[in-house]
Amino acid sequence: MKESARGAWVIFFAYVFWGVMPVYWKALASVNSAEILAHRIVWSCVFSLFLAAARHRISDVISLLRSNRRAVLLLALSGVVMTANWGIYVWAVNDGRILEGSLGYFINPLVSMLFGAVIFKERLNKIQWLAIGIAAAGVCSEVVALGYLPLVSLGLAFSFGAYGLLKKISAVEPLVGFTVETLLLTPFFLAWLIWRQYSGAAHFSHGAWTTLLLAGTGIVTSAPLIAFAWGVKRSPMITVGIIQYTSPILIFITGAVVYNEPVSSVRLFSFALIWISIAIFTAESLRRAKRAGG
Repeated sequence: MKESARGAWVIFFAYVFWGVMPVYWKALASVNSAEILAHRIVWSCVFSLFLAAARHRISDVISLLRSNRRAVLLLALSGVVMTANWGIYVWAVNDGRILEGSLGYFINPLVSMLFGAVIFKERLNKIQWLAIGIAAAGVCSEVVALGYLPLVSLGLAFSFGAYGLLKKISAVEPLVGFTVETLLLTPFFLAWLIWRQYSGAAHFSHGAWTTLLLAGTGIVTSAPLIAFAWGVKRSPMITVGIIQYTSPILIFITGAVVYNEPVSSVRLFSFALIWISIAIFTAESLRRAKRAGG
């Protein structure tokens, strides 16, 4: 299998995993969103350090921190963007805004495709631009229906789009990069968690199930992100944009079917426009791939 095809499959499975993640965060609905975010970062650091040690990459982590200021700066920036994305999403799920989160991740591939076209000079033809235009119309319809700018959706879209862009331009191996990202953030969030534990406001160790789920945030967070970072380096941004629709479709189904969030006719129309754009864009991309392959 070609390197780009392997990357695409890895990204696909990462997005399937993310698509069902609302179920995990709903199981932690009794915990403050900021506390969940802090645990995600700290336990992700623990998990990534364990993986790095198992793969004999700790020396690479130390070397990067000591000698590559540019890479460390990029990773610090991507870490901040990643934290914003995590925080918005966990809060949205536990505040009953799963469908707004879904919309954000429907918009996100448009951001990736535009980054690909503008920054990496990946070419889009008229049909693909039409598909993007239809999706943008769907987003505008949702804005009109809500009566306000969907900041949750836009925040998710642009934060994860920026994260993907930073991972694309970074020359750092995915596991090493993610380990450094979380290492740079962990001291701040660990200090805050210790303070909450000392003040009696924390949920950790107050119930076996909640404690297990909070500790497990490291695995459920790190594994798909490391896989995504590995895949995005091997795939065109346009391909990444197409695959990204897997996650919001699953999130939409979870919010509407599992948690019974209301789906108005206007909201359904907005999503229908976006789904039509997906079909057009995917069909055209497959046609171009087939032509390129002869």
